[in-house]
Amino acid sequence: MTECEPVPGGQEVLGDFAVPGGHTVGERQRQPGDQEGDREDQECRYEGTIALGNGHFGAVRRHGRGLLAGSGAARCEFSRIEAQIPATDGCWMAASRRRRILGWLVVTALLASAGEGLAQAPPTWPVVLASTGFTVPVASGIFFSHFGVTTEIGPLDIHHLRIDLDNPSVRLGVALAHDRLMSDDETVSSMVARSGAIAGVNGDYFDIHDSGMPINILVRDGVLLRSPWRFVALGITRDGTVQVVRFRWTGTLSIPETGETRALDAYNSGIAQDGIVAITDVRGYGAPPPEPGARQTVVELSPAYELNLYVIKPDSVTPAAPGGENNRFFVKQVWPQQPFYAPFPKGELILVGRGGGADWLSRKVAVGQQIQVSLTTDPDWREYQGVIGGGPILVRDGHIVDDPDAPAPQEQDRRHPVIAIGVARDGRRLTFVEVDGRQPNFSIGLTRLELASYMQWLGAYQAMAFDSGGSATIVARLPGQPAPAVANAPSDGRERPVANALLIYSTSVPGPPIKLLVNANQPLRLYAGAAFPLSIIGLDGQGNPVPPPEPLQVSASPPLVVYGGGWVRAGATAGEGVLQVQSGNAAGTTRVSVLTHLRRLVVTPEAVNLVPGAGWMFAMAGKDEEGHYVALPDTAGAWVVTPPWLGTFSAPGAFVAGERPAIGTIRAHLGGAFAQIRVAIVNSAKPINQFDRGDWSFRGYPETVTGSVALVATPSHAHHPSAQLVFNLDGSSNRAAYMITHLPIGGTPTGVTMWVYGDESGVWLRGTYEPSSGSPGSVTFARRVTWRGWRSVTAQLPPGLAYPITWTSFHVVETDPTRSPHGVLYLSSLRAIYPEHGARKR
Repeated sequence: MTECEPVPGGQEVLGDFAVPGGHTVGERQRQPGDQEGDREDQECRYEGTIALGNGHFGAVRRHGRGLLAGSGAARCEFSRIEAQIPATDGCWMAASRRRRILGWLVVTALLASAGEGLAQAPPTWPVVLASTGFTVPVASGIFFSHFGVTTEIGPLDIHHLRIDLDNPSVRLGVALAHDRLMSDDETVSSMVARSGAIAGVNGDYFDIHDSGMPINILVRDGVLLRSPWRFVALGITRDGTVQVVRFRWTGTLSIPETGETRALDAYNSGIAQDGIVAITDVRGYGAPPPEPGARQTVVELSPAYELNLYVIKPDSVTPAAPGGENNRFFVKQVWPQQPFYAPFPKGELILVGRGGGADWLSRKVAVGQQIQVSLTTDPDWREYQGVIGGGPILVRDGHIVDDPDAPAPQEQDRRHPVIAIGVARDGRRLTFVEVDGRQPNFSIGLTRLELASYMQWLGAYQAMAFDSGGSATIVARLPGQPAPAVANAPSDGRERPVANALLIYSTSVPGPPIKLLVNANQPLRLYAGAAFPLSIIGLDGQGNPVPPPEPLQVSASPPLVVYGGGWVRAGATAGEGVLQVQSGNAAGTTRVSVLTHLRRLVVTPEAVNLVPGAGWMFAMAGKDEEGHYVALPDTAGAWVVTPPWLGTFSAPGAFVAGERPAIGTIRAHLGGAFAQIRVAIVNSAKPINQFDRGDWSFRGYPETVTGSVALVATPSHAHHPSAQLVFNLDGSSNRAAYMITHLPIGGTPTGVTMWVYGDESGVWLRGTYEPSSGSPGSVTFARRVTWRGWRSVTAQLPPGLAYPITWTSFHVVETDPTRSPHGVLYLSSLRAIYPEHGARKR
């Protein structure tokens, strides 16, 4: 369901994508009859194909008028941009017709919708060439959106969670990894699952690979767990309003008996030199031993029960008096130059002083004294039900902000996966935004300025970022899923454990459906004979997604398509009509078109280098006269190879390279349109004997995934042993089974090829690598392992890598929550492909 809201600044919303006013600027070549100085009467037109990543392409048409220059080119203002992308199966992946549809909805069917967008870039963005997306309800007042965007410099994969806090069934909460500040951290999906939330995102920056502690303030259920640092935080007030806040710590220690007072430097955080920090059991550990030569004093405090000034909660010490003026403890013990380790009794407080702070405690504090501990901030944390750290601030009062106290300022101009929250002026309407990155063929990420510009463009009055990079995670229970699951593609190749999370809860009780959302309100466009998975979501009176009751009655008027087993299949007759779906008293419709003629055919990639005998799967997409992409049959198209010895096709799109070096073309034909691909068969592949040594280990993600790796003699390829990867991808979130390795690859390879003994399990086969500088990357060897027996697969490496690279894993992935594949693959004859200038046309 698409619900469009007004966007400030003279923008308009088309479908689910806000499009600001204004024009993009481009160039065109001088045309016959053009005169220098002509203006406003020269049409500019650009038409071309855009690389979408992962072997898929889109197309763009831009129109405008402009002024001719003496260089022979025209500067044009493009007043209209038309852009389309092909049908996809999530994350720019080709739709698989072999996929079995289980349950009443498979969300990936929504991702396969051939949605189209007209989009210009937000300010500071590269020009947007193509976009598509969908929006589905998660619960009443909660909506999830997924957008695929192609820019002039690369693709972007974007996810939104839109929250309406005026809906009485919706609230926010804060989760802490393992309920301890210092821990091994925990994934967002785990925190969502154990708390009963329906969605969530990662939160604060944290001490990764060490203590795991978040670095900024944390308030959970109205309880202060950690004092603030200088970065901004997100605050949820007692009435549920959301604010972007920068807290200042004002805590103090005082001894009523002597009148001595000094600053308390921090609460449940690190221990500063010459400072004093207060620690409770929720921190996770006590005070470490002092460093050699350092002065340290530890004071154990017990609450003054008889004064009734403290309320002891199971997981924290909570001052009962607002403002903390009378929060007194008794001094139980004083230990100079000694560590103190957790666990310690709940309700007790530890003061740890270093340097000058240790001296003050040694001189001023004695056993049996009362000491007053004030845990105070400006603004007062007691006004908030929840607070979670992050940063930097991106938008304030509707204007982009360059935060002078930004975490990791060195990352300001670098592209990374990012996550942020935008808050409306009333603090009641929120939009979480996550953009994947560090995956050049899938999503390149955003800079901080681009993220700030995007949040402003979406209409945020206030906006701030959270910890990004490999931590960026968005989890939601989408329609048809049995449980919340990771909705994005984390750049680590798996979900990263983090310190805390911001969670979304819903108490809405679903009722019977009153209407149906068919194919996410996207029109269906199919080539004759094509099949397409049809998503059908029931919506109750509150907007909750609910399963539509069986049986479903699906009909087309006129009868251009037939429905069965969750799929619609086009007949042989071209035409336009309406697809109608009835389920009990609920109904829904969408437009449907069947075509027998295509205006254009696109095959991706446009060029590929392969070694002799290697295999490659080409993806084909077609578009109609209006530029909309059309779903094609599995067996669509005729493939002509020139010269014939360049290779052969074992199945539509499945190319097998010839046995000798050559350069040639492949020409694909369908519906009166054609596309041409350049192919080079090169001999410059260097064997890598990794699979002969057995130098790898197994890792499953998450813990529901089990399996093993081993070196086996059979099956073998070319007399080489094989690496056996056994996997059981149980669970409902994104799952992966990894063969971990550490394999340096010298030189400047353009790709990696290997032989895989398939099991028809349908898993996604991928690999990961680390360049000598920059972020790790991942590539796809096979989008679906649909074959049994040996097959050569190749992964192309993106241009611009910092060489040499180190290969770090081969792994299988399952993203469909309705599938739990178990299987075994065998990998052999691994080779790196290098550029070769000696390949000749024969």
